[in-house]
Amino acid sequence: MKIAAAAPLAPALARPAEGAAAYPGDSSPRVYLEPFDYNGVRLLEGRLRDQFIATRDYYFAIPDDDLLKGFRARAGMPAPGNDLIGWYAGNPARPRDIWARGDTFHTFGQFLSGMARLAKAGNDSALRNKAATLMTEWGKTIEPDGYFYFSRHPWTPHHIYEKTVCGLVDMYTYGGQKNAASLLETITGWAVKNLDRTRKTPSPAARNASGTEWYTLPENLYRAYQATGNSLYKSFGDLWRYDSYWGVFSGDVTPTPAGLHAYSHVNTFSSAAMTYAMTGAPQYLRTIVNAYDFFQRTQCYATGGFGPDENLVAADGSLGRSIEATSASFETPCGTWAVFKLGRYLLQYTGEARYGDWIEKLVYNGIGAALPMGERGKTFYYSDYRLGGSEKLYLPYAAWPCCSGTYPQAVADYHNLIYFRNSSGLFINLFVPSQVTWNCDGSEIVVEQETNYPESGTISLTINSAASVPFDLSIRVPGWSSGAKVEVNGESYEISTRPGSWATIRREWKSGDRVAIQIPMRLGFSRVDEQHPNRAAVTYGPVVMVRDDRPTLTPAESNLQEWMPSPSGGLEFHRAREKESTIVPFYRVGYGTPYNMYFDLEE
Repeated sequence: MKIAAAAPLAPALARPAEGAAAYPGDSSPRVYLEPFDYNGVRLLEGRLRDQFIATRDYYFAIPDDDLLKGFRARAGMPAPGNDLIGWYAGNPARPRDIWARGDTFHTFGQFLSGMARLAKAGNDSALRNKAATLMTEWGKTIEPDGYFYFSRHPWTPHHIYEKTVCGLVDMYTYGGQKNAASLLETITGWAVKNLDRTRKTPSPAARNASGTEWYTLPENLYRAYQATGNSLYKSFGDLWRYDSYWGVFSGDVTPTPAGLHAYSHVNTFSSAAMTYAMTGAPQYLRTIVNAYDFFQRTQCYATGGFGPDENLVAADGSLGRSIEATSASFETPCGTWAVFKLGRYLLQYTGEARYGDWIEKLVYNGIGAALPMGERGKTFYYSDYRLGGSEKLYLPYAAWPCCSGTYPQAVADYHNLIYFRNSSGLFINLFVPSQVTWNCDGSEIVVEQETNYPESGTISLTINSAASVPFDLSIRVPGWSSGAKVEVNGESYEISTRPGSWATIRREWKSGDRVAIQIPMRLGFSRVDEQHPNRAAVTYGPVVMVRDDRPTLTPAESNLQEWMPSPSGGLEFHRAREKESTIVPFYRVGYGTPYNMYFDLEE
């Protein structure tokens, strides 16, 4: 069966929430796709659902009194409970360690955000009520002038304020807590009067300065404006635009951001995206589009990770050299969260399928490959890609670091990245066992996705509805793929499956209609950079594979056609004559298990 090529995506206009004023001189940007915003999407049985449940249970089990103890003590209130030793509350046993002083990149706001999102995604009233209680009790510790920090010595107050804004916006938006708006207005009043506005130039040496990560403030302040209509947040967000950095990516000059803090300098692109949402000014869209391409060319490992030793690198072979020494290859939960948001904004404001590729890599090689949260706040912080052998370990010198805050946010966000929609129909961005329900022209549509992806390239979709409904069903064709095929109700469907595009099926759908997608996957090499053409990781589709022995591949071993699926099943390969040497997905490696990810290919 043949169909005409799909028409270009029809944009909608983005508008502030009801009650928000228009900005003089600003125009509304075009929105091509909308996420489901944690509504109507359900994970089905599989790895991601297991991780989601484990994450929800972990954060639900943290005692409220432990989370609130320092706030209450600072406010002179009774403070039962136990200190969360580490970055959260400090460690008196290590008085000379700056990382043990407490109130360090404090995560309370991120915990509220993560719980609100997890609860919304899982329709979880118990977790929602826990988050509401925490927010209410924390609100009682806010001082009359609006001071809200955990202690009298917050390290990086800009960072902590921004994460708290995010938590309160999410409690308002996803948690249904309208009293979050008054708390947010109170603490923002304090921030307007007291946050240092010198906008210190970021550099690795300045990470301990009081102004750390001020350049991530606009995103959530603009979200607060969109949610509440209170122009205070719009005005305050305008003060923190990072045009000196964003502007480098909006023109024709090759950016040179080497040495800047990696995670926050990806995270700030979400503020550029929200500036575009606020203003419609095209330079901000150019910034995030060009930044995405620049990072793919110069900063990313095969996993989608970036930032060795938390730094951006020069495009001079530094990325390839980094795996000779540092074990801190990628700040995993934080870096994944930054990419998830950037990719979502790019999908929204361009409609281009290619922006799902970086998201997909980090679903399987980033947060989806992270160790689960450990006892007493132990957190998987860095992924280790070193030559010569690596291990997955928890951050050794402190518990409850910043990545313990982004961990639940990133895991919850699976629900917000699988499907998108617009007035034409449904877009499938990720291949995950899941179900989505939405209203299409007055009819409730349910699409169920069955797959063992990425261990199999087969995806099955079943459409259920009370009546026949015409809509477009668009499927992301991964940029790494070749030869994807589509069937509808068991018959081949001729359609463009160009890598990096949407394969769009336009028809009237009946209940019980089925779509089968086959995306061929094979072993391949991903070289670390141009300066190291023989230094590579083995990939299988979007998945990075690892080996448990030598960090080199001989010429014979480099012939990936000789690697065969192991009889044990799953995504595992061995050479025909060396069954004891296997390669497996990075996401299957557990705590303390040695592995090799990158190899020097022998000639």
